[in-house]
Amino acid sequence: MRNVIQVSSEFLIQARLIFLAIAALLPCVSGLAEPQPFHAQLRGLDLRIHPETGGLLEMTYAGLKLLEAAPEEASLLDMAWPAFGFEPLRLGTRYSKDVRIEENDGAVEIHWNALGLSRDFAPRGRVAATVRLAPAPDGASLILSVSIDNQSEFSIPQILFPDFSGLRPFAGEEDTALRTCGFNKKPFVELKLPGDDGRWYAARRNWLELKSGAYDKSMAARWLDFGSLQGGFSLFPRLWSWGPLNPAGEPVSDHVWLHLPQDGAGLRLMCEHRTTVAPGTQWTSPEYVLTPHKNGWAKGIAPFREWVLSNVARPHPFPARLRETLGYRTVWMAQQYAQADPAAPTVVWRFSDLPGLAEECRDHGLNEMVLWLWQPWELPHLPSPELGTLEEFNIALAQCREIGVNVSLFVSVMTLLDPLGAKYGWTDAKEHWGYHTDFVPMLRPYYGQASRGSFAEQTHPGWQADVSASLLKMIERGWNSITWDQAFYAADEPNLTAIFSQVRQAARARDPESTFAAEDLNNLDLDSRWLDYTWNWVLFDESLDLRALVNAYPTPRFNVNAGSSPGTVKRLFMDHLFMNVLPSKPENINGSARIAEYPELSQALKTCAQLHAQFLPYFEDGLLIGDCILTTPCHNARVNAYVLPDRLLLLAMNTVAGPRDIELSVDIGPWLDTARGPYTIISYDERGEASSPREQTQERWEEVMRAQPPGELFLLEVVSSRTHLQP
Repeated sequence: MRNVIQVSSEFLIQARLIFLAIAALLPCVSGLAEPQPFHAQLRGLDLRIHPETGGLLEMTYAGLKLLEAAPEEASLLDMAWPAFGFEPLRLGTRYSKDVRIEENDGAVEIHWNALGLSRDFAPRGRVAATVRLAPAPDGASLILSVSIDNQSEFSIPQILFPDFSGLRPFAGEEDTALRTCGFNKKPFVELKLPGDDGRWYAARRNWLELKSGAYDKSMAARWLDFGSLQGGFSLFPRLWSWGPLNPAGEPVSDHVWLHLPQDGAGLRLMCEHRTTVAPGTQWTSPEYVLTPHKNGWAKGIAPFREWVLSNVARPHPFPARLRETLGYRTVWMAQQYAQADPAAPTVVWRFSDLPGLAEECRDHGLNEMVLWLWQPWELPHLPSPELGTLEEFNIALAQCREIGVNVSLFVSVMTLLDPLGAKYGWTDAKEHWGYHTDFVPMLRPYYGQASRGSFAEQTHPGWQADVSASLLKMIERGWNSITWDQAFYAADEPNLTAIFSQVRQAARARDPESTFAAEDLNNLDLDSRWLDYTWNWVLFDESLDLRALVNAYPTPRFNVNAGSSPGTVKRLFMDHLFMNVLPSKPENINGSARIAEYPELSQALKTCAQLHAQFLPYFEDGLLIGDCILTTPCHNARVNAYVLPDRLLLLAMNTVAGPRDIELSVDIGPWLDTARGPYTIISYDERGEASSPREQTQERWEEVMRAQPPGELFLLEVVSSRTHLQP
């Protein structure tokens, strides 16, 4: 018995050693058995995809890790699936299993036979999907699309695609940006929640909804860029004008969502499609163009700019005279109720004042003037008699033309005041645009009745005919330039394009340099076809950044209002935005003051006008690339560059208090088409006076501007030495 026990002990010792050896090998065995991420490289973009869910785990370009998501957070596609009495239920990549990933002809296809649910309900039918990632013909981009087959019992009312979860602040939280045509944001700073402040959980500020489609929307256009001066990626759908519309007549694909989770999982960027995929039907997304890039956003936006240029199809060229102006001046002739009170402050200017105002425009680099309330608020017919006679009006317009200033007449016919709308059956009086300095409050007092009316249903044939006839009558009288209030297009036809087409053709026949402007409200792409410039209530603030919009859309020229601030004028000039100059007297209406009443404003306009004329080819023919010419951000200055094939112009302005050195890390290599160096460099002060030229042999260098005063412009011209410098 004792021998048996002894043998058993030896056996146990050996067994234990074998067990420990096997245990030591288990991690290696497990590592060999665990599925590895699917790896693909398209246009230099390195992608790693979860082999079971199909979620995007990593996205790297040129050594920059743009996206890194935990397996349980990795996404690409997500959708709402209100079912089983639980309306928040979702289907999506992160809830799925058994994905099939294939690579064919350079493209990657990800197939889900049945997308997974966000909750453990027993499926009733299935929703299948296929995402395709393919190289684009431009040699730089990818095309992303998804096809969805709803074989379930429930409708799908919302789709998120592409859905990028885990975007990283690869350049640091301060310098990793999300840029659109409407703004430049720091999402890792602006969406970060410092703590729990007790705010209602459904309204936490780490979510942000973005909207495209018009100049007054947060994104303006459908393009965006995630990145820094080191690189990043741009993204846009190949959609023009409306794109698909839902049953409510609204564009399906104009919304983007951002979410910065509190757990540090990275930024989530979701392109939303507000469509309905009914049971038994299929849906295919628009093609998204994703362009990974080195350097700043101005590299990534190139495919979008080409997309815009290929679709604009302007029937009339941009007026040459508008290339020579900083913008325009708005003259608010009078307030409402001038018929009852034809004196100051209700009447501000009379027709006899216009030539003097035009001379002031000319002297400050403005060759366009827009007149508000020059006629009663009705279908345009005759000028307001309180401001002067028809003969005085025509004489004043002719004198303005002789001075070199074109006059555009502002017309407002989208809102018809009672009882004008009754002719077309419109009597709802939902529009209320009453305003006057004597009202309390000045805008829309509850007791005001005279400025109530109805918004036009623009497909109405009677309204179309009457408005067209009225505007054509204006043109017959020689009033060839028009600014339209509220360019709010209907998707159905005939819409505003029918009127704009007639009016523009007639005006151009009489005056090839006539202008047409409007307030861009709901279709930027259509307005890029018809408008020369905008008249929108866009106000300047320090965060204003519309440089991507200027880069991508050659027309219309986008206005920003300038009151009396010289700093605003210089910033708008730097960004090539169309100034709407409308200084006002204290407690008076916009445009009620002469420019000369604000000497600093006057000097800023003259400074910018002289520089605009001196460097006109850069501003009007060059490409605005913002501060993308830099390799590292310059936080104490505004920096812009305008690029021509063989030369560029850099502008900088100290934006902080007190004189200081401005240090710029410049790299011109990615931007000039000419052979490398040497380059001739000339610096200019804001008076346009040049320093002695110097030679630069390298494409990268450190430029230091010593003791720059705040708010003062500094310019640097870089020209290939193979190019003849103009004096």
